[in-house]
Amino acid sequence: MSYYIGIDLGTTNSAICSYDGKETRIWKSPEQNDVTPSAISYDRRGNRLVGQRAYQAAAANPDNAAVFFKRLMGTSTPIHIKALGKDMTPEECSAEILRTLFGYLPEEIRKDPETGTVITVPAAFNQMQRDATTQAANMAGIGRVALMQEPVAAVMSVMKAHNSDGTFLIYDLGGGTLDIAIAESIGAA
Repeated sequence: MSYYIGIDLGTTNSAICSYDGKETRIWKSPEQNDVTPSAISYDRRGNRLVGQRAYQAAAANPDNAAVFFKRLMGTSTPIHIKALGKDMTPEECSAEILRTLFGYLPEEIRKDPETGTVITVPAAFNQMQRDATTQAANMAGIGRVALMQEPVAAVMSVMKAHNSDGTFLIYDLGGGTLDIAIAESIGAA
C-alpha cells in the first residue's frame, strides 16, 4: 500500500499526518498531542530532548536549547549549544524535528519505499530556504520529498473537505509567518 506523508515543519509547532488514499490520520506525539513544539534541548551530558520536554527545558536553560530556528533556514547563522560545545545549523535543528516526527509513524509506513512525503513551507520562502528544508529532510533520512507552499496545502485540504462551489479564504497564522490564500471552486459537485 502506498502512503503519503504530510509534514508541517513549523516555526513554533510541527505536525505529521499520513494519507492512505482513503483516510487522513494525524500522528500524535508520545504526550498524545497533535502538534510537537519545534524545540531541541540538551542537558549537561549532551542528552537530547525534542518536542514538549525540550520546549519546557528551554525556558530554564536557554543556552542549551534551539527554538525558532526555522526563521534562520537558508542562512549561515549558527545556533550555539553550550552543553555540546558546538554550533548547529538551522538545517541540523530542523532535521532533528523531522526525524522525531517521522518516528511517530508505524514502521510499515516509514520503511515503505513507495511512501512519499510533502513538507509545507511558507509562501515567502526563497529558493535558499526551500533548499535548506530539503537538505534537512535528507539529513533526517526522509526520502521522496516534495515541498508545497503552506497556503496551497491549506486550500487543497479545504477544497477536499468541502465538496461544494464557493469562494474560500484560507489563512495560516503561524509562529513566524502569516499566509493567506483565496480559492474559488466551480463545478465541484
